[in-house]
Amino acid sequence: MTVDHRRPPARVARRQQKSAARRDDAPPRRPRKVQRSHSAVGAAIVAAAALVAVFGFILTNGSSSAPTDDGLRLGDVPAGGAAAPAAPVAGDDASTTKADRKPPATSTAPTTVPKTSAPPVNTGADSPAFKRGQWIVQIDKYPTDAGMDADQVAKALATRLIKAGVPAKAMLVNGQYPGIANSSMEPVTDTWLVYLGPGTSSEQMLNLCSAPKTQSAYQSSACPTYEPAVAPGH
Repeated sequence: MTVDHRRPPARVARRQQKSAARRDDAPPRRPRKVQRSHSAVGAAIVAAAALVAVFGFILTNGSSSAPTDDGLRLGDVPAGGAAAPAAPVAGDDASTTKADRKPPATSTAPTTVPKTSAPPVNTGADSPAFKRGQWIVQIDKYPTDAGMDADQVAKALATRLIKAGVPAKAMLVNGQYPGIANSSMEPVTDTWLVYLGPGTSSEQMLNLCSAPKTQSAYQSSACPTYEPAVAPGH
């Protein structure tokens, strides 16, 4: 094997020397930094913001621990403030009620008293029985053929007199009393009669009819008297 001992050209030699010199003078390269992912950077920012918020809240409000129920019940009052309201108290039925809540007011409906009508006034029997020697006095009379409810009108007048303190009565006269006759001396029929009595004499009944108490309740100027059980002239 033959070895070429020839020298390289001078230009080539100089170029090689310059290349070697540049490699020796160049600074060593730094290793490439590892790039962080965007998600890791975002998580770090959120965590830092949360820490800042917590520290700010603690610095602003003092202590981050809430007062206990015992503190509220014992009436702890913050400096310069009013007492905190009592905490809701849990009952046995697991429902919470306020300690100062008043029981609901019970409203009762007004009781209505039923109206009771007054019992009818006793105006006497419609057809009473009379004996000889008993007298009555007529206050007024109402024939049934006069186009009115003669019985209702007669009983209403008797009720009015009774309420005024006069012992009046109402009866139906239909020929059963020979002593109650008309101007022809015939028994009166189909007529309701309002009367006072009976009494023991005609004068007694006349005085009762003309008494101021009776005339004040119902004015009657005639005041005829009858003995119902005895026909006139007997």
